[in-house]
Amino acid sequence: MTGRALVLNATYEALCVVSSRRALVLVLDDKAELVHGTGREYRSERARFPEPSVVRLSQYVRIPRQTKVAISRRSVFARDGHRCQYCGSPAENIDHVVP
Repeated sequence: MTGRALVLNATYEALCVVSSRRALVLVLDDKAELVHGTGREYRSERARFPEPSVVRLSQYVRIPRQTKVAISRRSVFARDGHRCQYCGSPAENIDHVVP
């Protein structure tokens, strides 16, 4: 089976999407708990395991947040592609439009 499973943090925040096989390994290692299954099963010689579609991690995983980029003339030009946002023509300086 090649299904996908959503991995949630301990606080039910979405983290990523992994293969259902990887999600099952997390559940079997007691690193995650099954929240919702697909209704299908993985079967071995002695056991049956539900195929997970949503799992929640047992411990909280801290995700580093993006730091804000300082605004500068160079970053404004790079963001706008060296074009005037008012008229769309190439701009050589930030004060292209004079009111």
